[in-house]
Amino acid sequence: YQAFELIHARWAMLGAAGFIIPEALNKYGANCGPEAVWFKTGALLLDGNTLNYFGKNIPINLVLAVVAEVVLLGGAEYYRITNGLDFEDKLHPGGPFDPLGLAKDPEQGALLKVKEIKNGRLAMFAMLGFFIQAYVTGEGPVENLAKHL
Repeated sequence: YQAFELIHARWAMLGAAGFIIPEALNKYGANCGPEAVWFKTGALLLDGNTLNYFGKNIPINLVLAVVAEVVLLGGAEYYRITNGLDFEDKLHPGGPFDPLGLAKDPEQGALLKVKEIKNGRLAMFAMLGFFIQAYVTGEGPVENLAKHL
């Protein structure tokens, strides 16, 4: 189960950043479209609109967006599952995935593994909080934080 927890933790860390950063950029100056809230982004494509990336309209429709996502993410997952990258430790491969050499020392590497899983668990709970918050308030996390402060 360790592998599944680690993969979900990594996705949750990416997702939590992906929920907060676009909304914060849009709220504080960047033009990321009319609504940069995570649960409203796909609705723009369903309404026949184009994607807006920092003020530039990208002529892409829903079908093309779904095909691109399936090809890119499906290809990466297929490559991972079929052992395209032949590393001894699949969970913590090192090598090109550690370009700064942060985990060369075994003690430091063990400490970083613990920090990664702890931050990942926190991110999984953050994602749950974002889901519940969006359902209850209908707003994104940055807007709710701004109202609270």
